[in-house]
Amino acid sequence: MARVTKKRPTTEAHDEKRNEILRHCATLFDRVGYHKASMQMLADEVGLGKPTLYHYFPSKHAILYAIHEAHMSALLDGLSDDSAQADPHERLRAACINILRQIAEHPGYVRAFMDHYEDLEGKMRNQIRAQRKDYFDRVRGIIVLGMEKNQFRKCDPDLTTYGFLGMCNWAYKWYPPLAKKQSAEAVADALCRPFFEGLSLTR
Repeated sequence: MARVTKKRPTTEAHDEKRNEILRHCATLFDRVGYHKASMQMLADEVGLGKPTLYHYFPSKHAILYAIHEAHMSALLDGLSDDSAQADPHERLRAACINILRQIAEHPGYVRAFMDHYEDLEGKMRNQIRAQRKDYFDRVRGIIVLGMEKNQFRKCDPDLTTYGFLGMCNWAYKWYPPLAKKQSAEAVADALCRPFFEGLSLTR
């Protein structure tokens, strides 16, 4: 069973190298698949010897976990405005834009996150599960706020949150090739408009 190793004090250069390694590993996972990628292949992709790669990451599971953690941090940062005064429509739109930007800019991270969550084990999986729940709960809170402010019709907030996130996240299957032609903002508006019309009390 995979274990989470304790984080050691790091320098800025060390952290930047880890991030560079993650970018290369995510690209390889996207190209050949997580299960087909060996530590030797990952080391070759990064341009390091395998012992050096082990210095930064003790296992392929640790790399997968770090990719998940980086992606979840980006998603949670995209929900930084928790003000009750902020418009729920705009907050959901911003969340959708953030998801689409992650898909466009870090497709390997997103594919690893979407396709290989089940490959995480033990504490690694538990920690990512907790972050995923935090993100879900915060999006759900936006939908509940919209109902409380009489901007959204009464609905099942859990199902509505699943629907919203499913709509946004599934774009990882089709948005990357379109990203250079259609901005995250334009695609978010196209996705969110009918969703918001369904939630609107004036419909």
